[in-house]
Amino acid sequence: MPALFFRAFYLFLSLMEKIELPAGNMIHRTHPRTNEAGLQIETRKPKRIMITSLSYRLTTLVLLCSFILPASAQGTLVTGVITDNRNVPIVGARACQAGTANCTAADMDGVFHLMLEPDKDQNLNVTCPGFNPVVIVIDNTTSFPLRISMIPIYYPEGGYVNETDHDNPDGLIGRSSLGFDFIFSDFSEFSELLGTYNTEVMEFITVTGPEVGISFPRFYTGFGFEFGYGYEDDHDSLVVDLNNTLYKLTFGYDIINSRRIRMTPMLSFRWLTWRLRNYPDERRVPLERYLLDREIDLRFNQTAAVAGLNLEYKIYSNVAGLGDYWSLGLYGGYAMRLNHKPWIWSDGNRITTDRAIGLDPLTVGFSISFYNIAQ
Repeated sequence: MPALFFRAFYLFLSLMEKIELPAGNMIHRTHPRTNEAGLQIETRKPKRIMITSLSYRLTTLVLLCSFILPASAQGTLVTGVITDNRNVPIVGARACQAGTANCTAADMDGVFHLMLEPDKDQNLNVTCPGFNPVVIVIDNTTSFPLRISMIPIYYPEGGYVNETDHDNPDGLIGRSSLGFDFIFSDFSEFSELLGTYNTEVMEFITVTGPEVGISFPRFYTGFGFEFGYGYEDDHDSLVVDLNNTLYKLTFGYDIINSRRIRMTPMLSFRWLTWRLRNYPDERRVPLERYLLDREIDLRFNQTAAVAGLNLEYKIYSNVAGLGDYWSLGLYGGYAMRLNHKPWIWSDGNRITTDRAIGLDPLTVGFSISFYNIAQ
């Protein structure tokens, strides 16, 4: 810029020396001389002088400015948006022209505007406390507005993965989980035949067990089997022994699968079994009494479909949030029976009945899962 100014000033002085007054503004001076006869005579000779008129000076200056101003406005106007790795605008992030004090700050929307000085380094340095600095090279191929993403400093070098990589995994993801399910049923229609001391303990099921499944890329399929606690209690001279088992086949689709949250609507097909046994509370029983009392050993089977939502919070083993991870999940759903009448078996018979097992439509559960990302 100073070299351009002095060049223009030199051009101005050169023009001032060459501009002349019109003929009407000439000044005549007297020059004495001697003729052939020896007589001294006076002659008048016009002389050109430099312009001192203010109007000519201003006109020339305006013309020069009209050439100088466009030449001095050849800097590049840089515009852009500064966001973090979650695409959230970073307010106050500084964008500076490298090697100069020419800086600006991003507004509430992360937007900034900066006029680069010509004949200076065209790199752009973007900084903000808590983020790794970013260097942007500006050249003839650069398109505006710039999209600048800054990575938090707590990510190790090379350890950053964009959020969209979690939303759209490319490969298989294996899932191994330990689930806990709570199921509420109603055996009131069997109370008259089995006795309330049996049916009351059959109306609440708590089962736990493993489930294995895979996701590709958002679809989930898993199979699990869970076992209930072994209930055993005395009723008068009888022992009430109950065991529960649950088999389930689950299908789901991840509508959200970010770095921390996984939300999956699920459809689960379940097969529930109750094994009820009654036998005398004695180790030695006479044959006549045994034949009279008849031990009970019945297996009730009920199928159901459960539609619900599974919500999980992911826990990574490293700060960067990469690779395999654990999760804590909470599940809730609506259950409905698939077979109206239960299938009942004894040791050697298929038992028929017109009575039905009622299911509470609300079912809940939680899980602890481990996800393994296939390489």
